[in-house]
Amino acid sequence: MINDKRGSMTQALPLLTPRLLLRKLTLADLPQLARYRSLPEVARFQSWDHYTEHDAQTLYAQQCSLAFNSEGTWYQLAVERLDVGALIGDIGIHFFDEGRQAELGMTFDVAYQKQGFAREAMGALIAMLFNDFAKHRLTAVVDTRNTAAVNLLEKLGFRREAHYRQNIFFKGAWGDEYLYALLQSDYSQASVASSA
Repeated sequence: MINDKRGSMTQALPLLTPRLLLRKLTLADLPQLARYRSLPEVARFQSWDHYTEHDAQTLYAQQCSLAFNSEGTWYQLAVERLDVGALIGDIGIHFFDEGRQAELGMTFDVAYQKQGFAREAMGALIAMLFNDFAKHRLTAVVDTRNTAAVNLLEKLGFRREAHYRQNIFFKGAWGDEYLYALLQSDYSQASVASSA
């Protein structure tokens, strides 16, 4: 644990799980990041269509001097599989509301989906944000057709708070989105109940 600028106790990155390392992006990650983000099945529900290495370099340039938990920013965490040292995905965290809330988004390589890696990474990140950074509420907005993300959020304890109908013009058509949220109080109660 380390003290951040606001004097609260926070866990320093990187964050370890049994199979994963969550850390800052590095220059060495960029070719792999561009490769899996350019896959049509990965990009389907994302804001981009044709992700390039130039896009990855632009993201890295925005991220390299950014501090974790900086108000009003999106911080991109690299998700590395420990046993092979491979970048398998990334998680974006949008810090807002004067440090009280964060929005989450995730992107995982198709080769590493449906193996519990996203759940493991997101579970560890959620625990850190609530326990070490004292977030009040976490949110995620997902395309209603993205059943994998919907199922993951619900398994992690998020509650669907809204269904936005045709609220976004996305890749040539109007689309629907769900808003999911998890309160720190609900997370704490679920943690206590599961350990009893």
